[in-house]
Amino acid sequence: MFIQRPTIKRVATRIITGLIALIIIGSSAYASYSYLSSQQAVQEEKQVENARVAVAKAEAEAEAVKEAKKKEPVYITLIGTKPIRAIVEDYLLPNSIWAIASKTHAISIDYIPSSLKIPGVETRTDKSDIERSVRSDIETPLKNMFTQASTDGHPLMIGSGYRSAALQKIYFDNLASSVGEEIANQAIARPGQSEHQTGLAVDISTLSQQCYLSECFANTEDGIWLAKNAYKYGFILRYPEGKEVITGYQYEPWHFRYVGIDLATALYESNLTLDEAWSYLEKARDTLYENGAI
Repeated sequence: MFIQRPTIKRVATRIITGLIALIIIGSSAYASYSYLSSQQAVQEEKQVENARVAVAKAEAEAEAVKEAKKKEPVYITLIGTKPIRAIVEDYLLPNSIWAIASKTHAISIDYIPSSLKIPGVETRTDKSDIERSVRSDIETPLKNMFTQASTDGHPLMIGSGYRSAALQKIYFDNLASSVGEEIANQAIARPGQSEHQTGLAVDISTLSQQCYLSECFANTEDGIWLAKNAYKYGFILRYPEGKEVITGYQYEPWHFRYVGIDLATALYESNLTLDEAWSYLEKARDTLYENGAI
């Protein structure tokens, strides 16, 4: 039998046809693979974007909660009084209007209030300009109190306002040299322990200086008016009678300290000193820190 052998041309054709088929199959497979890969990439991108959006949303919600917590009011309730809203300050810093300067809470002797001025009220002109000054932010409350006192027939005068630690040392040393340090320490604060250094305290007198820096000031009509009305303007009688052991100082009916109307009213109504209320203030301060407000 005669078997026809494929010609070279036929063989080449078959090879070429096979190669073309392989190319077509490969291209189709590659196209399918590319399509599937692109779809997978799209899905992965969507997943990444969804995750990013979820994280951003969670972060925004957390930040919103954090900001809300910062603004959340903190209240203080002294014995027998209505709650008052805590001011957002660190009361351990000497520039806070609720700062305490005492034998147990000394402030730096280097501290000087950032804004001091001679207020627009009567002051002792025989004192230096700096000692006639107070923190500028208490000038208005002082003027309001002095104006109303004068209207009610009680013209007042500031005998001493801000004192630097250096001036406080001079006063303390002068008294200690005559009566001894133990007695002097009941009447005059040591440097760093005086409220006068904060610029928030004033010694108040009658214009005639009757009973100036004396307990008898409490019995003058001016002294009586102050004791009954100072809290309405944000001032407290800082060293009241009967609280000497607590405050560490003798009764000073002439020494008034600014703390703001809300706290002054609460202290007046509760009959507590700033020292006795300190634990309440400290608790409020800690809460403000926990909330991120300060």
